Amino acid sequence: MVSPLFGQDSTSSPSGSQTTASPSELKVFDSSLLDTTVDPCDNFYKFSCNGWFKKNPLPADQTSYGRFTELYELNRLHLRQILETAAAAGPELRSSNEQKIGDEYASCMDTEAINKTGITPLKPELDRVAALKSMKDLPELLGHLHRSGVSAFFAMSSNQDFADASQVILFYFASGLGLPERDYYTRTDAKSVEQRKQYVAHVTKMLTLAGEPEAQAGKDAQTVLDLETRLAKTSLTITEQRDPHNLDHPTTVAALDNDLSHFSLAEYNRAARTPISGKANDNEPKFMAEFNRILADTPLDEVKTYLRWHVIHAYAGTSMPEAFETESWNFYAHILNGAEKQQERWKRCTSRVDREMGEALGQVYVAKYFPPEAKDRALTMTISIEDAMGKDIGSLDWMSAETKAKAKEKLKTVMNKVGYPDKWRDYSKLEIVRGDPFGNQQRVRQFNFDREIAKIGKPVDKAEWYMSPPTVNAYYDPQQNNVNFPAGYFQPPFFSDKEDDAANYGDMGSTVGHELTHGFDDEGRQYDKDGNLKDWWTKNDEKDFNDRAECMVKQYDAIEAVPGVHLNGKLTLGENLADLGGLWLAWIAWQDKANAAHIDMDDKTDGYTPEQRFWIAYAQQWCTQTRPEQLRTQAQTDPHAPDEYRSNVVLSDLPEFAKSFSCKKGSKMVAEKPCRIW
Repeated sequence: MVSPLFGQDSTSSPSGSQTTASPSELKVFDSSLLDTTVDPCDNFYKFSCNGWFKKNPLPADQTSYGRFTELYELNRLHLRQILETAAAAGPELRSSNEQKIGDEYASCMDTEAINKTGITPLKPELDRVAALKSMKDLPELLGHLHRSGVSAFFAMSSNQDFADASQVILFYFASGLGLPERDYYTRTDAKSVEQRKQYVAHVTKMLTLAGEPEAQAGKDAQTVLDLETRLAKTSLTITEQRDPHNLDHPTTVAALDNDLSHFSLAEYNRAARTPISGKANDNEPKFMAEFNRILADTPLDEVKTYLRWHVIHAYAGTSMPEAFETESWNFYAHILNGAEKQQERWKRCTSRVDREMGEALGQVYVAKYFPPEAKDRALTMTISIEDAMGKDIGSLDWMSAETKAKAKEKLKTVMNKVGYPDKWRDYSKLEIVRGDPFGNQQRVRQFNFDREIAKIGKPVDKAEWYMSPPTVNAYYDPQQNNVNFPAGYFQPPFFSDKEDDAANYGDMGSTVGHELTHGFDDEGRQYDKDGNLKDWWTKNDEKDFNDRAECMVKQYDAIEAVPGVHLNGKLTLGENLADLGGLWLAWIAWQDKANAAHIDMDDKTDGYTPEQRFWIAYAQQWCTQTRPEQLRTQAQTDPHAPDEYRSNVVLSDLPEFAKSFSCKKGSKMVAEKPCRIW
């Protein structure tokens, strides 16, 4: 399970009405964003960001809008130019990849043709479901649907073996829910009850759009909720999923097939074109057992109703008539997260191509916007922060020499991936046809599914990327023990060769440190240097780690994100540890660099010392406007704390920050009981 710096909502819901900033307007440290009427020792986030808030009201089509969205918008504008050029160019002027991304974009933008075609492209998939005669035919149908991106009942893909990260094996996952996660089905508070009613209304509307009489659609929607609730109740909570031991259940395809007395896994695998024998992992055995029971006691018509809904749900985007896409947006973006306006079509289509063929699009993006010297600067910073982590591990007073040695060994084997892949993904076998957005989407999904399955039995490719080059995000992969920083991230307002090291290390440096720390957070620390799920800690060190981590769990549990909804300290623990540890590592690395350069720590630029600029740059990366609905969703589902707390709580745990701004004990920005691990 990779650990991104931000949840998807942070970078995937850009503004339509906000004016996109130019690169020259975006700064890592920006004194014009400060609010000097706020005491930095009282609320450093507001001190650092109030000026940005005044300049950037929350756009109507946005559930949250922050510094990351500013850069995402700029990158997406660049991608739009690339796609429009590729779409307009003649065949003789386009490479194979440019043909694919250009024709997919043009197909997506042709709303008139999509609306005119109606649901005709979806009808063969709905007919497959309607033709289901018995549960014996379900494996073949599910195999086809899963290859086409329909998340019904469970999911299957390849992944590295927990016990031997050099092996790629089959994984079976819990899936098939239409609400964001399992607790949406089980919480009993008034808001959750209301959201379930709104979900039933949404499913009813979508089934009606697909041709069902409204009365029947209403009954079918309730059937969907009832079936999904059964699946949800046997799923792991999102907090339980953070412990890899809860997901490690080695088996074989034959053994799991034998356990599923009402479902032929062998027939399913044949239909999905996956191996019908060999080692596998059953991520959630209780879930798969409930799936088996559902097939035993649920009428066939109810199963078909559930499948029909998930087929519609899977395609209700830019490939379908606008009524479907609008209704989907209304429930997931407006009702659940508070968006007031849908994004412009070109933005939705640009994001679609980036999701579908990120490296085909990213290869053109990198050639235009990420020169080799930018990659060199990023790599230099990464190495300096790794050196700082080695120093930090050596100085820990709570960790034994034995565990320190293994921690340093793991750190030395971390693979640094910056910018883009050394070898680009091959899309030559993917067929993209201009004027066929639905068929393109289906073929893309099948291409990506088959590509994942083809990894089984082959050496692990640690050079592979799971984010596209233009992405404004980063991640750590514990099973591959590598850190990944896409090209789209290494530019203002997070990194700039025109600004000093204090700003760059406070901002981008803390991100590099964040991803490195994930290798040693509550989840990542359970993997060894080779990516195997293996205990390499002494018992005393493990206890000390957990005791210190519990401090942070309690710290974030106490935060009420919106009235009646507190943060989940266990869910956010890994990200909180990475925020604090990452900033501390960036501080050590920058201090070393500043000392070597004989920086005068009393010299002021824009009225602030280098140390103060470091902390301000860190806080300003988190400047974000967020709707209450989105905050509620984030608090309930996201392992990342809201941005205000990623600034204030982290800084309040560091006495070095307090010293830089002369914050006294008792100030709000000085934690009464600071938490610290790394």
